[in-house]
Amino acid sequence: MTAFAAHRPERATGYRLDQLATAFDRVMNPRDWQAPIRSVIPAAERHVVETAVRWFTATVPSFEPAPGEVDRLVITAPGYRLGKSES
Repeated sequence: MTAFAAHRPERATGYRLDQLATAFDRVMNPRDWQAPIRSVIPAAERHVVETAVRWFTATVPSFEPAPGEVDRLVITAPGYRLGKSES
């Protein structure tokens, strides 16, 4: 196995890099991708969004029901600047 194959995101996460990037693009701050995250997402997207935030920021997002919205979640995370390398 090559080093490239060993570090492909789909091996570690179950998602391709383009899937993670698309999910992260939906929740990141469009003016500063490294900033803290606060966004509303469909509840069905929770797993891919959580995986994407962990992948790109090394932080753990939290989710809460969106007030007054059925099947939507508010996601918050510290963002890349505050991310810590997981050991």
